[in-house]
Amino acid sequence: MKRKIIIGSMIAALAIPALAIAATDGPHKGHHKGDIFERLDTNKDGEISFEEMTVRSTERFSRLDKDGNGTISVEEMTVKKKEFFDKLDKDGNGSINKEEARAFHDMKREMRKERHASRMLEILDIDKDGVVTKEEFAAASDKRFEAADGNKDGVLSAEELQNMGPKKHGMKKG
Repeated sequence: MKRKIIIGSMIAALAIPALAIAATDGPHKGHHKGDIFERLDTNKDGEISFEEMTVRSTERFSRLDKDGNGTISVEEMTVKKKEFFDKLDKDGNGSINKEEARAFHDMKREMRKERHASRMLEILDIDKDGVVTKEEFAAASDKRFEAADGNKDGVLSAEELQNMGPKKHGMKKG
């Protein structure tokens, strides 16, 4: 019982940062912050319930809980670690060399790039036809400019430009 309480607390603790990010949704939000709220609000009622907030953590927990008993044993964690190691150890020799580590790193980077490209297409492709036109790109640029122009004077000050940076809108550089 004590283990279940501890594990339940861990799930909640892992979900809280997602709620904090979603809660920053507001007039100065970046595209990504609003997207997080939308993804967490699975029933689209404009609110995030505890169940909605923890669903991904619960799904991850369930994948680790192979026997479905509501706890993750040392054996289940060991199996997961072994599966991960085996994924890295491409030649199956029981060790990970520099090339295998680099290949894994490169694969993860490509996956992040693909997710980023998909998110950008989702954000920019207003009519959802699978392509971004010049007009759609310009509309997104105009929207970002308007959001950055805090005093609405039609020009960006150094401070407004600084606030417009990728880190201020939940986006990463490069």
